[in-house]
Amino acid sequence: MNSKSLKPLPRFSSDRQAEDFIADADLTEFDLSSGHDMLFERMPSEQASIDRYVFVITSDAQSRFHFDVKTLSGEILFSSTSLSSREAALAAIDAFKAGISAAATKDASDAAA
Repeated sequence: MNSKSLKPLPRFSSDRQAEDFIADADLTEFDLSSGHDMLFERMPSEQASIDRYVFVITSDAQSRFHFDVKTLSGEILFSSTSLSSREAALAAIDAFKAGISAAATKDASDAAA
């Protein structure tokens, strides 16, 4: 299937909807080219309050954009991977803000075994 005939990914309003979709969908039918790798680290719950952190967007020498989530004291909680544009960084931040309250924790570390 060429990229012109691939379906766009649907929007989900909850993690449950996304999980249900992934469980049943044939992902080879969907255009995944706009996806971005992101690294999320678990933070203590007392740091998860929206009024206690700030998103800071920066660009590098290759004109790639990144964002950090920092505490108000300036401590970096986590950083995004490279994004192609400021708009992509803003969209990723909006997606993060929309999903933070419904986010689950999955421990895939060796320590969980």
